[in-house]
Amino acid sequence: MDELDLFEAIARRRRAVRGFLPHRADRALIERVVAIATTTPSSCNTQPWTLHIASGAPLDRLRVTLTDAVASGTAPDYEVTAAARYEGQFRERQIDAAIRLFDTQGVDRHDKAARSASMLQNFSFFGAPHAAFLFMPADGGVREAADCSKFAQTFMLALAAAGLGSCPQASLSGYPSIIRKTLKIEDEPGKLLLGISFGYPDEQDPTAQARPPRAAPGDVARFHTD
Repeated sequence: MDELDLFEAIARRRRAVRGFLPHRADRALIERVVAIATTTPSSCNTQPWTLHIASGAPLDRLRVTLTDAVASGTAPDYEVTAAARYEGQFRERQIDAAIRLFDTQGVDRHDKAARSASMLQNFSFFGAPHAAFLFMPADGGVREAADCSKFAQTFMLALAAAGLGSCPQASLSGYPSIIRKTLKIEDEPGKLLLGISFGYPDEQDPTAQARPPRAAPGDVARFHTD
């Protein structure tokens, strides 16, 4: 197996994990993953990312606080622009992914209460023992957001290589004030871009069967040659 085969295996192993085992990963392993993520390229080598990682009691407090807030109807208050409604093929892929997830959970897509309960699991981090919160510069724009997204992907691929699973969650960026206050990082100057739940995946969790298809290379790449 050559290096490309190894990388492909890791890239295909990475998925959005929504069921985790309770035991934590070693701090040294997480630090190594972060060190690998810092190799991410960025515009002019600005490295515009800051990562806050919560585990144990701080994360447990955040689970309760976030879940209670969202369940009680607290509206999101993004520090970054929220995604607009997807249209066309992007909307089709979004719906397909949701249907596949609901099917594994035994949730009828027309059952609003069950769908809400499923959505609420985002804010308990799907039971993950760790969560990372990625901040971009307060005055950053699309370029900095793209650089931070590249960092997030490298981070998640490194987690996959380490045998850990992860789930990137834009939903968490809707509650930056709760996250800041609970983790006591009110002085963090950046804008919260997204959260990432991570830990050892529970392969017995039904959601592990939700595997949305990927677009074919010919659908995403255009070659211009002689």
